[in-house]
Amino acid sequence: MKRKLLLTIITLFLICFSQVKSQTDSNPTDKYTLLTMPYNKRPLTLYKGQFQAYAGYKFALRSRSFDNNGDAIDLKKDGNSSVLHYYFVELKYGVLDFLELGIETSYMRQGIRAESTTYMSYVDVLSQSEITVTNLNEYKGMGDLFLNASLRLPFDLKTFDFKLSGGMFLPVAKYKPEIPTSTITDELDANNYTINYHFNNRNGFGVPVYLVSAAAKFTFSKFTAEADFTFRDPLKEGTNIRWNQTMINHSFSYSSSSYRYLPDRAMMINASLHYQAAGWFNIYMNGRYFRTSKGWTEYWGLQFSNPEIQLLTLEPGYELQISPSLRLYQVAGFALAGKNSDAPFFMVTTLSYNIFPFKK
Repeated sequence: MKRKLLLTIITLFLICFSQVKSQTDSNPTDKYTLLTMPYNKRPLTLYKGQFQAYAGYKFALRSRSFDNNGDAIDLKKDGNSSVLHYYFVELKYGVLDFLELGIETSYMRQGIRAESTTYMSYVDVLSQSEITVTNLNEYKGMGDLFLNASLRLPFDLKTFDFKLSGGMFLPVAKYKPEIPTSTITDELDANNYTINYHFNNRNGFGVPVYLVSAAAKFTFSKFTAEADFTFRDPLKEGTNIRWNQTMINHSFSYSSSSYRYLPDRAMMINASLHYQAAGWFNIYMNGRYFRTSKGWTEYWGLQFSNPEIQLLTLEPGYELQISPSLRLYQVAGFALAGKNSDAPFFMVTTLSYNIFPFKK
């Protein structure tokens, strides 16, 4: 009985191996064919010896947000809508046909204004005081350095592919806020003026953060369905500073105090359907769900949980093969639902440059 079972397992293994080998042997190996491989036939990782450089720009218009109950808020009515500029660069290299290594960094700039407030008070019977307060939170700077590796199935199947990825955000970016640059303007007299609070925040987690993900791809002729799951979590809590400011005789003095924090744990799910309209043109529709939890921030020596963020977006896009080495990607994003989250409309444009530097 054991001998028959062993022979059956060996026979099945040999059959599978022969099929995989025949598929592998029939795969093209010349550079031009590999570089122009359409999306529906392309594996989830780079080919062996392939170098890929991504450069992209994201423009996001923050005109709506979702509150804790999931209700949409029109930020334009309050005059505190804003624009996000996000630039990113990513380099990848195919060490093997089923193993790739990558490195990524980014730069972000955004200014978020709060609604202006005017305070009125009577100095005496004949005069009154009018003080207007504006508030600007600016976020500007480089993001952390993300090192990652991806491992896919070590054989090619025509209709299915699967990969596992993992990486680490190294806290190399500046994350502590710079000293505020608040000013006083429109000063008519000692009792009538405008206070402009301006806080200069940085990007970066400030602590090491690891990321793991899994992706699967199913291909049916010109149609492809792809889904992935990503999980991100900090390795430890961090320490940051807050700037305290005091206004004396219409001038500001600043002092800093430290506090502890734990970045949010994040989870993201993507599901997309692709149509290979031509060998050089792929269009798709993606749905994205993003959620954070478990993060906290210290205030007055006590730990307060960060609001849990949820956001569901719909993202149509396309991929265009411009030349054997160059691809163009564009995607638009529409926020459908969420909680404690901005609901921006965004556009992402990415160029991908691909070569085989050591292949003739």
